Amino acid sequence: MANPSSFNLPFGHPLYLHPSDMPGMLLVSHQLTGTENYCVWSRSMRIALLAKNKLGFIDGSCSRADFDADLMPHWDRCNALVLSWILNTVTQELSAGIVFASNAAIVWKDLQERYDKVDGSRIYYLHRAISTHTQGAYSISTYFTKLRLFWDEYDVLVPSSTCDCDLIRRNAQLQQQRLFQFLMGLNETYSNVRSQILLMQPLPTVNQAYSLVMRDETQRELASPLPVSEPTALLSQQSSTSSVFKKRSDLSCSYCQKRGHIRTDCYRLNGFPANASMAFLLISSSP
Repeated sequence: MANPSSFNLPFGHPLYLHPSDMPGMLLVSHQLTGTENYCVWSRSMRIALLAKNKLGFIDGSCSRADFDADLMPHWDRCNALVLSWILNTVTQELSAGIVFASNAAIVWKDLQERYDKVDGSRIYYLHRAISTHTQGAYSISTYFTKLRLFWDEYDVLVPSSTCDCDLIRRNAQLQQQRLFQFLMGLNETYSNVRSQILLMQPLPTVNQAYSLVMRDETQRELASPLPVSEPTALLSQQSSTSSVFKKRSDLSCSYCQKRGHIRTDCYRLNGFPANASMAFLLISSSP
């Protein structure tokens, strides 16, 4: 049997491995925890494996029996690599049940049978999450991203009809519905830009509306005054107080020749007030 390393597989070959393909790679940021996020996880993994040209190792279209004996060691390496990528993206509890498996397609099918439970309760949850999702304390970007995740998962679970009849009209209705859902969840501080968007003819897409609201949010941030730090405010107050005392020290009385007041305010000339002791202290403290 020929040495596997002697084969120079082309880039498009399903058994080709790039030097950067390592067992410890994290293909996706989502970690499978169970039924609640299987749909998002499997979708992300399929996209990543398609980009790596390794999708056939989980859907069964690239089996070991399809290759000659000389290429089987290559298949074993690729299969082990895909298994490692799956193990890296599931929780420790789930990985314990698949760590001894030897075939990536079998592991994928097992996870699908256990956690791909699309039923009415999940679709109901998405409907409720979309209709009740509001901006609250989120930024516009975070609010829209979370809403978009609900839409994307709903599209996967409830795909639109493949019939071409009235497809354009139904898609336009869906886009309008999602535009209203996005605008309804905005805080009341964006009521002006929301009214402007609703007055547009024709109505913009949800992405165009998001861009307009983001622009309004940026303008608000630029127009808001910068907060003054406590040390800066204290320094300003001290500077103001010292300037007042400095102005008083520049005054001079032509009657008693004391500094800190003028002739019209001189107690020696005009008489002392009722609180004579305080006046005496003020005069005594004058240079």
